[in-house]
Amino acid sequence: MKLILADHPDIPPTQLEEASQVVIFNKEAYSKVDMKNVAVDSDYQPNKIATDEEFDTLREWLKGHFFYDGIDIGSLVQNTFIDLFGHEVLRQTKTIEKILQTEQPSEVKVFSNPKPVYDWSPLGSGQIIPGIPEAVATTENIHFRGCSKSITKRRIKSKVFKLVGPSVLRPLDWGSEMISRTRGDEPPHDSDIILFVFTKNNIKVVEPVVEALDNGVNLTVVTHSHGFLNTGGEISAVLSNLDVPVVPLEQYASLASYKDEVNTATQLGKAHNSAQPLSNHREHKLCGVDLTSALQSRRWLYSTLQYPRVVRYVNMIQNMFRTEQPAAVLLKNDGPLPTRAVATVAADEGTPTVLIQHGVDLPSRRYVPVSEQIAVWGERWQKVMQAKGVKPERTEITGAPQFDHLASYSAKDRSQVREQISASVDSQAFTVLLASQPFDDTIRSDLIQTAIGAINKLPDVELILRPHPREDTELHRNAATDMSNVQVSENDDIHDLLFASDVVLALRSTVVLEASLLSRPVIILDISSEKPPISEFSEQNGFTEVTNQIEARQCIEEMRNDPSCVIRYIEEQPGFGREYALNEDGSAASRVARLVETLVPKS
Repeated sequence: MKLILADHPDIPPTQLEEASQVVIFNKEAYSKVDMKNVAVDSDYQPNKIATDEEFDTLREWLKGHFFYDGIDIGSLVQNTFIDLFGHEVLRQTKTIEKILQTEQPSEVKVFSNPKPVYDWSPLGSGQIIPGIPEAVATTENIHFRGCSKSITKRRIKSKVFKLVGPSVLRPLDWGSEMISRTRGDEPPHDSDIILFVFTKNNIKVVEPVVEALDNGVNLTVVTHSHGFLNTGGEISAVLSNLDVPVVPLEQYASLASYKDEVNTATQLGKAHNSAQPLSNHREHKLCGVDLTSALQSRRWLYSTLQYPRVVRYVNMIQNMFRTEQPAAVLLKNDGPLPTRAVATVAADEGTPTVLIQHGVDLPSRRYVPVSEQIAVWGERWQKVMQAKGVKPERTEITGAPQFDHLASYSAKDRSQVREQISASVDSQAFTVLLASQPFDDTIRSDLIQTAIGAINKLPDVELILRPHPREDTELHRNAATDMSNVQVSENDDIHDLLFASDVVLALRSTVVLEASLLSRPVIILDISSEKPPISEFSEQNGFTEVTNQIEARQCIEEMRNDPSCVIRYIEEQPGFGREYALNEDGSAASRVARLVETLVPKS
């Protein structure tokens, strides 16, 4: 019995005829394979892709490979590794295990066109990661054959990139940093508090805190233009309204920052395999499967580009601490690479850090925060932190600074808010809002089509599609074409949209809680096994979950036809209070500011 696994449709007809089952890992390719015994990989995917213990294992793989000035460089890239590779490794390993256990083949053939070495594999990437099928088949004692073409455009790209990529990208990265240095202010050399940010996302989390700080506190905002060819213009523009110095991290760079990067690349290039990141001299097991061979493309990328680059970041951050000598550092996350490096170096320097919870999908779901103090929204989120090993004394319930103004919405006139938003909403229409998120295109398309199907042909019902700020809106706009009752709203204030709506559709966004606090019923679209709802937004906690457009439509019709049903939905959902969001008094930003100020010595 022969099984074929593939991520493209170009499988020889003779191979298809001989196969008892074909499983395609790419939905676009799946639609092009014309045979009866064909399935898509998600048909076999387990409901729970990863446990906390498995995330811990992924983190352990990165530790102890390479240290720079006492800092473990591997631990700083864990967020990138898990989000853009490790999570999909877990998914594919478990999915292929399930396929083999279900189909019981005597032979497995893989037809794959691997991504170039520089490309990432986020969750649901649609490409088979080389090494995983063979590793699982070997564990199951099943004969394996790989049938990838030896010469493809992607293989050529990989070889060319390995030859010239580092020598081209490194100077480009340095050039971008030179431009970044021209933006913003000069280092003040007397900062009490440093607020470190590297993206414009969730800036509203920290803006109210900056405004609430005592005027006697010297605050400096330090930005970082992380990313090749990123010159920092976007984030500098976003922060220009803050009445405090805004300094690019690149201002703290020295010649040693770049020398140490080059020396690290040379050192790792000459190092024995056992000293390399993700070395094949170490065991990398998940679910009883040795996945070391599946990690080799990442090993080259980390040794040649990623680790040397992180060394440069660490050197600049160390220079920042020596120059400013702050009493404390304020962060809105400490998982992504630049902020993780700041929090880690701060701990090494003995400088306390305060992390402000920025969203409902807490960082502790995929990593454990390293900040000394964590300002959380409520007891519910405090428990999430404790479950991951964060001691209670490290958390402080403050409420969410960005929610402080939500309590005032109860005094607003909803009809006036509807008139102010750009979406043209009939004052008498029952309005449904879909808040989507920057997932892969398949999940985003499923969310949009589920929402449209749920309201299609319902009289006096309108749908507003709200893309996440980091989403490409093409899917939304194409879906709304030629549909008079579907609109796309990109720029309206999200809280105005929530208040103007009658019901909100979402998956796992912070918008779910914001809508609940604004007394709007929320329907959780549990339509993706890759991105299931978080436990805080489950039916056990008062939210309504649906798994398809028919169930969503029934909920919408029920609420449209029976106002008392809307009240019932709202009453079951969480509201303001110490459990979810300590914000009813509008003083969360002040509580965070006071927490930070306690770390500043009084003059």
